[in-house]
Amino acid sequence: MRIIAGEHRGRILKSPQGGRARPTLGRVREALFNILSPQLSRCDFLDLYAGVGGIGLEALSRGGRRVVLVEGDHQTGKILTGNVQRLDPPGRRTEIILADALATARRLARRGDVFHFIFVDPPYLENEIAKWTQGGELAALLRPQGMLILQHAKRMAVPDTWAGCQKYRARTYGITALSFFRAPDAGNIDQTERLAP
Repeated sequence: MRIIAGEHRGRILKSPQGGRARPTLGRVREALFNILSPQLSRCDFLDLYAGVGGIGLEALSRGGRRVVLVEGDHQTGKILTGNVQRLDPPGRRTEIILADALATARRLARRGDVFHFIFVDPPYLENEIAKWTQGGELAALLRPQGMLILQHAKRMAVPDTWAGCQKYRARTYGITALSFFRAPDAGNIDQTERLAP
């Protein structure tokens, strides 16, 4: 896997052998960042279920101010840590949290963190999506004009209200889908406008 664009364009990210991680396909990453790119400069980005860091480190490369990467699998976390250290050795713009995604979201909310973008790429299992449905943990972590993006299998039904946020857009790429959400109090925000730093 390579970084597609920005400061670290072309840099290779290591990935685990076998099926421990499911990296986001290049065409899906490219489509996602074509949507997000006008707003990435100086953004705060949360990557839940970060895997080896393909999404969060792409955001960093494209001008993200701060990227928090959360991964619960210990072995994948080691590879993630190595990838981050090669791109941001002092850790000035990155934070790695090797822990459960839902528990971490609650902890980040308690410490008052907020983000312009939250990307969530859980295992393609119905119960993994469902466990976020009732709570508002992710809505609490979004800035007023923030965007929540859920990557999921196209076959999975994702409710219009999820993790405390309202769905306003969906895109499909083969068997993969991206659903886009915003906080319920965001109003009629034009999501193509540049987000305030």
